[in-house]
This record gives sequence, structure tokens and C-alpha cells, in this order.
Amino acid sequence: MVNESIETRNVDSKGRIYLSSRLKNKTVYIFRRNDVLIVATSRSILNETLKKLQGKSTIEEYMNLLSKLGEPTPKEIEKFARKRTWKKLEEYL
Repeated sequence: MVNESIETRNVDSKGRIYLSSRLKNKTVYIFRRNDVLIVATSRSILNETLKKLQGKSTIEEYMNLLSKLGEPTPKEIEKFARKRTWKKLEEYL
């Protein structure tokens, strides 16, 4: 992906994080879950990112699997699930 990087920022004694001078006087949108923060420059970008991170539900994944394989045997399901899991993990490497 374009512009993908992990940066470090220090939090000052008042809990502030300085992101970028290009964001000066701009509104940013923040999603917080436990100790994870996602900061975006627009609400639509934040929503798109959250949808990608949430992924599909187990039922949606199963229905997708059935539509691709028909009535698979347990062995076929296991093989496909392994491939799918590995493919998803490769996205994060």
C-alpha cells in the first residue's frame, strides 16, 4: 500500500501527541479500542479502514466457502481454511 509506515511519537506530560505540522488547525478522527489508536484525516477514510480491519463474520466466511466449494468434505474445508488463513497472514508481513 502507498504511504504505509509505522512511526513513533512521544506523548508529552499533558497527554498530547504531535502528529504533523500539515495537520495544524485541522480536524482528525480517532478510533480507540483499549490501547490501540487509529487516526485519520477524514471520517470516510477511518470508516473504510475499520471495515478492512474488522473483516467478515464467521458466517459470511462459511457461506463464501460453501459457494466456492459446493458441498465440501471436511478435508476440503480444512485445506481451504489453511490456504485462506495463510493468505490473510501474508497481508500483514
